[in-house]
Amino acid sequence: MKLLDLFQSKAQVRLVEHLLQNPDKVFNQAGLARVMDVSPSTVARIADPLVKCKVVLYERYQKGMKIFALNKEEPAAQNLIEFYNKIRQL
Repeated sequence: MKLLDLFQSKAQVRLVEHLLQNPDKVFNQAGLARVMDVSPSTVARIADPLVKCKVVLYERYQKGMKIFALNKEEPAAQNLIEFYNKIRQL
């Protein structure tokens, strides 16, 4: 995994940061789009590399609703959580 996979754009950094701030929550695509002030299609586009490297969990629910959550079981996500907690203390 490369850092570029996780931090391709400012919007992707905002998504990662939002998930790190809420590691125990599950979000739908539309809700993330509202919080981040981007379109739902942008959320899908920026989340795709994070899903591929397993940092973010993704699932379609019921009538096509797209659900996202931080994959706290993935070692890369665990390292991001640890790094984020340390950097917030600076």
